[in-house]
Amino acid sequence: MRLSCQKVSLLLFASIIACHDPTGPSTISAHFVLQSINGRPLPTYLAATPGPTTTIISSDLTLDKAGNAVIIEHRDEMFHGEQTSTYATNYEIRGFEIQLHPQVCLAIIPDCFEGRAGTVFNGRLNMTINHASDFHIVYEYRAAANP
Repeated sequence: MRLSCQKVSLLLFASIIACHDPTGPSTISAHFVLQSINGRPLPTYLAATPGPTTTIISSDLTLDKAGNAVIIEHRDEMFHGEQTSTYATNYEIRGFEIQLHPQVCLAIIPDCFEGRAGTVFNGRLNMTINHASDFHIVYEYRAAANP
C-alpha cells in the first residue's frame, strides 16, 4: 500500500500533535485549514443576524516555531463584497490549549484581530472567537500539509 507524500506528512503531523507533551514546547510548526464554524461546513455565515451577513469562504492558520501565527481569511462581506484579510500575531501553547494574543483594537482600525483561545489536539485546532463572552464562535480547523 502506498501513501502519498501529503498523507504521510499529515500522518506524521497528527502523531506529533496527538503526543504533544503538556510540559513540552510552547510553539509548533503547523498549517491548518478551516473546516467549519460552529459545526457548519464552509462557506457559512459568521453569525446568524437579521438581514445581510458576513460569509466565511475559507481560512488558513499557520503557526511557526518562533511563536508567530498568520491567519488568512477569505470572506464575502455584507457591504463590501469578497475580501481577503491577513492577520499576523503571536501565540503560545500550554498543554493542549492555544492562545493567540490580541492586538490593541480601536474602532478606527479596520480588520483588527482580537485575541482567540482554543485547543490543539490530534491534528485538529478549535479556535474560539469572543471566548470571554456568552456569544462566541468556534472555528474548527484541521491539520494540512505545510504550503
